[in-house]
Amino acid sequence: MLIRTTRTLSTWAMRALFYAALFGVVVLAHMAIGGVLRAQGWGSGAALFAAGAAVLVLVIVAANAAEWIRDRLRERREMQRVQQRLPSGPCCVVWRAPEEEKSVRQLIEQDEDDHTDMPWDIVGPLRARYPRLARRLGVEGIAIAEFEVGADGRAKNINCVDAWPSDVFYEAAREALLHAKFQPKDVHVRFGASYKMPFVFRISGASKARDAGRRARTLRPTLVAAQQAVENLRQQGGSQR
Repeated sequence: MLIRTTRTLSTWAMRALFYAALFGVVVLAHMAIGGVLRAQGWGSGAALFAAGAAVLVLVIVAANAAEWIRDRLRERREMQRVQQRLPSGPCCVVWRAPEEEKSVRQLIEQDEDDHTDMPWDIVGPLRARYPRLARRLGVEGIAIAEFEVGADGRAKNINCVDAWPSDVFYEAAREALLHAKFQPKDVHVRFGASYKMPFVFRISGASKARDAGRRARTLRPTLVAAQQAVENLRQQGGSQR
């Protein structure tokens, strides 16, 4: 089963939205405070200066509060990442070299064809949630769940066969199987058999590139000779010490 999601807003996008909202608040606050002061009999210049000072204080307080909240959220997110054993940065499910021909979609279809002998059909769509923190960090994952189907058509005895890079993807797969409903393809169904179902969690646009960056070029012979000479001098200096 393939679970797709999209990237969340980046840090730059969040900051842009914050400063845009702050700009709107500053304009409205400046107009409101200036209007109140002029209504109290203040002159235009004095009201403008006082409103500007009040808005400056408001901006400083809001910026410091936002920075404090950002630090607390970052610490909380880091604690959750460690608890869930997620990598610290983006992680793709499959690394495809340029010479490979099969896509991840073809591999998933091949896995599904291998399990067509399962005498059960899923009633309705099988929905799985993408782990929130993994999506925020740009982490993709795989989970393979083994389960049995009871007489009521519900999955039971769900076990984790494999999960990478964290067990949170298995928890999402397990939750999806617990909410799934199965119906037999045939009247004669054998209970007690176990089945395996793969779950692939992908972020749209995260791992479609066939190659990351350019390949390193071979050094010229003169540069290779110079590099070897430098290495020999370093070794001689180390041996003399």
